[in-house]
Amino acid sequence: MKKRSSLVLAAVIGAVLLAACGGQSSPDESSASQATSAAYADPKGAFAEREASGEDLINAWFGLLALTGRGEGEVATSTEEVEAGMEIVRPYLDPAFTLLRATGQRYTAGNYVPLDIDAFELSDFVVTEPRDDIRVIRYFVSQPGATSPDAGAVMSADKQPRISVFRWNEELGHWVAVSYANFNSAIGAICEQDAISVSGETPATSPEDVALGTSLVETWRDITTGVSKERIRHPANQIQLADGQGWPTADGEPIEWAPAQAYDFANVGVARNDDLLVVTYDAVVSDLVMEGDEYRETTSPRMLTFLRSPEGKWEVIALANFNVPNGVPSDVECVSVTS
Repeated sequence: MKKRSSLVLAAVIGAVLLAACGGQSSPDESSASQATSAAYADPKGAFAEREASGEDLINAWFGLLALTGRGEGEVATSTEEVEAGMEIVRPYLDPAFTLLRATGQRYTAGNYVPLDIDAFELSDFVVTEPRDDIRVIRYFVSQPGATSPDAGAVMSADKQPRISVFRWNEELGHWVAVSYANFNSAIGAICEQDAISVSGETPATSPEDVALGTSLVETWRDITTGVSKERIRHPANQIQLADGQGWPTADGEPIEWAPAQAYDFANVGVARNDDLLVVTYDAVVSDLVMEGDEYRETTSPRMLTFLRSPEGKWEVIALANFNVPNGVPSDVECVSVTS
C-alpha cells in the first residue's frame, strides 16, 4: 500500500457502541486495535464483513480513500488520475450517497471526488444502529497533508468531527456509504495548479422525492422554531455540530436547547434509495440556543439523513449542522489590534 499507516494504527480513544435500545458496550482494546489494522490494510475485505463494527467501517473507508490519489507529499495533476480514484470508491457508495463538506462542496454517488489523503488519525467513535443493517458513526479525524483535487485546496490538519451513515447491501455483499459530513476546511491553495475538472452525474431524483425532502426540512424547521412538537428523530439518531459537540453523549444527557426565532432555508438537494433519503441545504437560523450557546445567524450547510420506518414514517437518523456558536472558545488567545 502506498500510504503511511502509522497514524491510523494509533489507539482509538473513547470507543463506544450505542445500540438502538440505548445500551452501551466497549470492545476489548487489543481486539479493537487488531480490527483497526485489518480494516485499513484490507478495506474491501472489511466492507464485506456483515458484522463489521462502525469503527471497522470507518477504518475501511479511510483505507479505501488511501488507495486513491498519489503518495505522501504529492498531488494529482490530471483529470484521468482523479477520475481513476473516483472509480475505486464508487462501488462502495449507495445510490443515495451524499457528501457535504464545510467548504460548501456537495457530492453524490456519480460525481464524488475523494480527498487525496496522505495520513490520518481516527478517534472518539460513537456508533448507533437504527437497524441491524445500518450504522451511524460519529468520530474525529486528523488528516495532515490532505488535498482536494477538484478544488485545488489544501485541507486543515486539525482534528475535526465527522458523521457517516453506512448500509449493508445484500445484493452487492458489502457495506456502502449513504451519507458523509466532513467538517474540515481548506487552509490554502495548491500552488501553480488550477482545480482539476472531472466528469460525473447528479442523481436522477424524482420531483416527488424532491418534494418529500423539502417537506421533511419544513417539518424540521417547524420543530426547531417550536411551532411543532412532532417527534421525528429515531431513537438511535446522532447529531454532530461543527464545534465538536455531538449527541448522544457518553453520559446519555439530552440536548438542552431553546427554539429559534426564525429558520430560513434554500438550495435543497435530495438523494433517495428506497427507505433512505438524504437532504442537504443551506440554512439561516435566528436566535437558536443549544447547551447555553447562541448560534450564529449566518448561512451554513445542513445534512439530514432519514430512514423510513416499517409504518412509513420518515425519521432522522443523522444530522450534520455546520453552524458554530457566537462565543469565542476560552482557550483562544486575544490578539491586540492597537499599533
